[in-house]
Amino acid sequence: AYIIICIPFLILFPIKKVGKKKLKPLKGKNYIISCNHMSNLDPIMIDIRFARKHRILAKKELFSNKFMTKFMRSLGAVPVDRGNADPGAIKEIFSLIKKNKHICIFPQGTRAKTVTVEEGSAKEGVALFSIRTNTPVVPMMFDRKIRAFHRTKLLIGDPIYPDVERKKDKAYMDEYSNLIVEKMNELVINEQKRIEEKRAKKL
Repeated sequence: AYIIICIPFLILFPIKKVGKKKLKPLKGKNYIISCNHMSNLDPIMIDIRFARKHRILAKKELFSNKFMTKFMRSLGAVPVDRGNADPGAIKEIFSLIKKNKHICIFPQGTRAKTVTVEEGSAKEGVALFSIRTNTPVVPMMFDRKIRAFHRTKLLIGDPIYPDVERKKDKAYMDEYSNLIVEKMNELVINEQKRIEEKRAKKL
């Protein structure tokens, strides 16, 4: 299915990776992608653009029957109960990271209408997995909602490394989570500034 949809999807939904050189220091190493979420196409297009399967957290309602469970699992989705603490899903993600599986998490936990991540809307999952496994986080942002025949940029930021010496510090979890969101939003803000400066030069 991946081979069949790959080329048509790249034509239908053109995605340009911006800042991919920032991933060079992580070549051959594992990392966690933390990205904004505005469309159901987000995880699919990330997989296609990176030519690899990423494990993502998906609401348990999508695993409504055996067929959907098998289908979602084949895409790399891990079911999670968004309304309650889900130790089973957390344990599975930890296990996948230790096996060097590629992880992509949308910290908002659901689709949003805005490009930037609103303050207080992000969950602590990304920070938790990063700190406990000493795995760097790579912030990424779509500069707009993915739409057919509209070029969308996938902005890639510098890797963020956790301070493992503070992993038992409860306050650090919030601090690190806020830092990740801050770096994510900076990608969009800086891209908007770059576009405005480019337009000003033309004038």
